[in-house]
Amino acid sequence: MRAELMGVERKKTEGNPQAIRVLMYHSIIKENHPAGRNPFRLPVGQFRAQLEWLDRRGFTAITFDDYRLFREGILNLPKKPVILTFDDGYQDVYENAFPLLQEYGMRAVIFVLGDRRANSNVWDVNDTTSDAPLMSDREIIEMHQAHFEIGAHSHSHVRLTEIPKEAAWKEISYSRMEIEGLLNKPVRSFAYPYGCVNEETKRMVRDAGYTIGCSAFSGPPVFGADEFEIRRSTIFNTTGTLGLGLRLLSPYQHYQWVRWRSSVLIRSNGRRAKIGVVESNA
Repeated sequence: MRAELMGVERKKTEGNPQAIRVLMYHSIIKENHPAGRNPFRLPVGQFRAQLEWLDRRGFTAITFDDYRLFREGILNLPKKPVILTFDDGYQDVYENAFPLLQEYGMRAVIFVLGDRRANSNVWDVNDTTSDAPLMSDREIIEMHQAHFEIGAHSHSHVRLTEIPKEAAWKEISYSRMEIEGLLNKPVRSFAYPYGCVNEETKRMVRDAGYTIGCSAFSGPPVFGADEFEIRRSTIFNTTGTLGLGLRLLSPYQHYQWVRWRSSVLIRSNGRRAKIGVVESNA
């Protein structure tokens, strides 16, 4: 329908969505920054090296919105698509990553909080190395106008699976309305804080009007198999270009999925064992 409204005849789109790889970043800091001990905060030189590596090997950075347009038959996918995501909306992403991404002709998906009063990562209050400012409304709008995708990361960065359902629904739905009010454009992608997701949470994200839900470590190893639990490969400050390359390989995705499933089964068996002990003593 959109293609017809635009006066463009719908065509069969080309590309393999299963080839899409999704990377998860958080913070990009200056060299020798005191927060460098935090594994989620990459020095800007390391980030530049990774962009250079992706560029030299022919990867094209796309967004979830590009994937949606592919699904609608409007846009072709590149041969080697990668989606670069940044959680939390740190100001250093605007200051350090944004110029580099533009230099290499790449875009990214930035997940920000719906609570626009939040100006720092208060959820890391117990981590003295992680106190960092968040992007302002103006900076978010500027990245949006540069064709970066802005997604929601809940209203206040809480563990959605550990709060009452009514509160979780507000966190999910309010954040979409708040960011749409800022951008004056639909917000369709969501990232679960801490990767905390279950079937009920995914249902709420779907019902709130999102079309993509991003996890941190769970979800199928094949992109698109569950669009509300997109698996992402975390990039740490210990991840070199070799580690980056491994994360883009299908065997690595399946290996990580097997590890995750094994840990889930172990935890599940442990809980059942504890219940059995309680019941036997009852």
